[in-house]
Amino acid sequence: MHRAIFASALFVTGASIMASAPVPTPGKVMTYKDWTVGCDNGLSCQAVALKPDGPWDDGLSVVVTRKAGLQAQPIVEISGFPAKLGRFRLLVDGKVTETGSLQTGAESITLKDATAVKVARALAKGTSLQLVDASGAKYGAASLSGVAAALRYVDSVQGRAGSKGAVIALGARKAAAKKAMIPIFEVRKIAPSDVLPDASALVALSEGSPCAQERFGSTQDTAYSLGNGPGGAQSLVMLNCGAGAYNFSSGIYVGQRNAAGKWTFEPAKFDYGATGFSADSKIPLLVNADWDAATQTIGSYSKGRGLGDCGSSESWVWDGTMFRLTEATVMGECRGSVDWIPVWRAEVKLLPR
Repeated sequence: MHRAIFASALFVTGASIMASAPVPTPGKVMTYKDWTVGCDNGLSCQAVALKPDGPWDDGLSVVVTRKAGLQAQPIVEISGFPAKLGRFRLLVDGKVTETGSLQTGAESITLKDATAVKVARALAKGTSLQLVDASGAKYGAASLSGVAAALRYVDSVQGRAGSKGAVIALGARKAAAKKAMIPIFEVRKIAPSDVLPDASALVALSEGSPCAQERFGSTQDTAYSLGNGPGGAQSLVMLNCGAGAYNFSSGIYVGQRNAAGKWTFEPAKFDYGATGFSADSKIPLLVNADWDAATQTIGSYSKGRGLGDCGSSESWVWDGTMFRLTEATVMGECRGSVDWIPVWRAEVKLLPR
């Protein structure tokens, strides 16, 4: 895996700026019948089984993951069964594909290396996977309709198609794989302070914001210290911008305090996304936003429905001037999967103040 480092420069004030970095381009997510698949910018790919129509009581979670690189092998993970399972058998269309045992309380089966390759290829040739115990009692099932196409997609994206290193798209040429580029952001740690906007400043901001007409009933705005910028104290403000049953929108602002103690606010800058549910938003909007001061990251978690089996999530790191995307996951199908597919990642190195 190749990495591109974007270093930060430190001002005497403690603020940092990043060197010019490319605009993030998250990977695509594709759906093939009962399977969905996607890869991130580092060419790490994940194929996920979707629950079929009807009751989900015995629906297994099946995930096939493969990182980029010649040495990376698939990993098959199966979960969603009672923890009391001991000896088990995996059946593809009624035929035993793999056997094993789990310790008491184990909640997942993880298959690696040659075993994972064997099982993945067996899945691609079948229509249904069943998990049974030693006596043959059924512990769960998953549809295999579409898994062959999903794994073939992984072979193609990772540059393995037509080679001996592919899982499905096998060929005669020697094993091959594409190289990946992962950005690394080197960011100075901020030194948080107790200097924050007072209630009157936040009220004035909210009354003049595009969110003013979306604020109903009891609302709560929050402010966090971003340390000192070139002009003095800075703050992150999450302004309540409306709420539904399970999604809460926040407008994201950065506040600057001048020498006289007056705060001014500007919409925060993001290198990608932050549009909430509307691409036409006049300010950056995050859904179910949260701030982690220790890692200097702000997150968004947008659920497609209350079950949380579809939606998107993102995280951005504060680099002193803007928020840069470090992680993104997507699940576009509301079909019972709790395994959202990673489509973007970056490494962050927090440098001493």
